[in-house]
Amino acid sequence: MTDKPMFNDRRAVTDPQKSHQDALREAVAYARFAESEEVYINKARETGTTAYNLAIVDWLGAPKVLEINMDDWTGKIGQTIRVKARDNVMVARVEVMIRDANGNILEAGEAVQAEERSPWWNYTSQALSMMTPFPIVEATAQDLPGNKDSFSSS
Repeated sequence: MTDKPMFNDRRAVTDPQKSHQDALREAVAYARFAESEEVYINKARETGTTAYNLAIVDWLGAPKVLEINMDDWTGKIGQTIRVKARDNVMVARVEVMIRDANGNILEAGEAVQAEERSPWWNYTSQALSMMTPFPIVEATAQDLPGNKDSFSSS
């Protein structure tokens, strides 16, 4: 063995390293809070890991909007736009925004999960939308730590 350290204790930390260290600190703080939440405890039982580790991974990863299905939507009030979203633990909410070709918001609101544990969320249109030119539909998924992902039909 040697008395000399294996690493340079005067090493400089680069900005990318610092931002990664900050993100890890935030993830650990979140995990300390979230590890007692039922959703993480149940998911840990299913996966054979710990709620703490799941919460860290959840903090560091974002959900993903996989698909927007507008097959049953013709622009009329009360019709359904379906959104498929996934996350490693749970998608907490999905928001849908409909814009005209100029980017003006025609309507926006929250979708409702089709059924428990389903990746599909349903948004019911609240306003009449002109379909020529076809409006832009954007869906944003959010997970428990607040990470977001958006997908647009345009």
